Amino acid sequence: MKMKKWQTLVVTVMALLLAVLSPMTALAQSDDAEVESSGPKIKGSLAIVAPRMSFAGQEISMTVFLRADQEPFPGAGIWALTQDEADALRAEIEALREEGSLAAETDYEAMVDARGIFLGRTDGDGKLFHTFTESNVYFLVAVKKWYFPGFTRINVRDMSRALGIEAPRRAKPGEEITITTFQRITNDPVEDAGIWALTRDNVETLRAELQALREDTSITAEEKDYEAVVRVYGFFLGRTDEDGELNYAFEEAGGYLLVAVKRGYHPGFAPIGVRNIPNALALQVPWVVPQGEDVTMTVFDRINHNPMEDAGVWVLTRDRMEVLREELQALKEDVSVTADERDYEALVGIHGDFIGRTDENGELNHAFNEAGAYLLVAAKKGYIPGFAPVFVRGTPDQSIVPEVNRAPQGEEQVTEEEEGTED
Repeated sequence: MKMKKWQTLVVTVMALLLAVLSPMTALAQSDDAEVESSGPKIKGSLAIVAPRMSFAGQEISMTVFLRADQEPFPGAGIWALTQDEADALRAEIEALREEGSLAAETDYEAMVDARGIFLGRTDGDGKLFHTFTESNVYFLVAVKKWYFPGFTRINVRDMSRALGIEAPRRAKPGEEITITTFQRITNDPVEDAGIWALTRDNVETLRAELQALREDTSITAEEKDYEAVVRVYGFFLGRTDEDGELNYAFEEAGGYLLVAVKRGYHPGFAPIGVRNIPNALALQVPWVVPQGEDVTMTVFDRINHNPMEDAGVWVLTRDRMEVLREELQALKEDVSVTADERDYEALVGIHGDFIGRTDENGELNHAFNEAGAYLLVAAKKGYIPGFAPVFVRGTPDQSIVPEVNRAPQGEEQVTEEEEGTED
């Protein structure tokens, strides 16, 4: 009897639930029908990335991506609008939003195209390259149907026409050097630029007069004759060729400021020191090397770092190092022999064991057969020798590396005082 009552109760409850749920299900189906009938929805929002500032005539890269997943977005159109055009576009979009007329099918391309300049469409990587020819502040708009547009701002400025100049920081009297002029920012070579050299006592006066001319607003940039000002204080070296280059050899030692000038450009500047620089070698080798294994030694010119071919390399034990250093110093200070005639190689050969000569890359391979601490010396006639200590490690349990007086790798510094003693 009790079971029948329980079954009757369950049936009653189920009937009530069905009665309640049926209208709700019908209402949900009605809502779904309304969603489906309202048409496609907006798929997402675009974003655009571009430089905040560029120069007229300079190519830039713009990238469009989908905000939701940050993935590059191909096929998006990009337009450039001025400030007024961008304000009008935003006002129109806001008006449509307030009216409730803004929908997924809103033709943003037509709205943007009516106001801006079409730049192109993004490639498979979401990129577009463009060169603005006029300076202005532009608003870039990325657009594609079913997506809300992306916006960014770019300031396109006129490129300042200024010269740059490249030259060695140091040179010897009588040594031909190459001076190169180029346009700053683009790095394009500048032909027919005049190169002038000033001594240090005229530099400050020249800078003041050039600055005054630069700030003179009564003369246009194209008409400012910087060369006329430089001519008063410097001496003329020549004009650059089609590659923007000029070869020149200073005859007198001293410190100079090189100035590159051309009508319509701001001048370029570069210092140079002209003095007798002794030729010197540098030697590079690992500090610790395994016994019996080949090690590569490299010899190069200490001034220009060019590899030195046919330089001899000797190895000295510790007991012969100091004697060699004293004799080398005596030869360096011997004013009766010119720098080019000093035969350091012959002197090193007396005290050291010859290993070999460097190849065209300035390299020499050698295997040390005995463990210990050594000094390597690279020598070549006309060059101050280069030095490098090396420790040849023997058995694996030998973990203590003995102290060796060690200058920076391959460097025995040539001081200004030493330079002055060279011929």
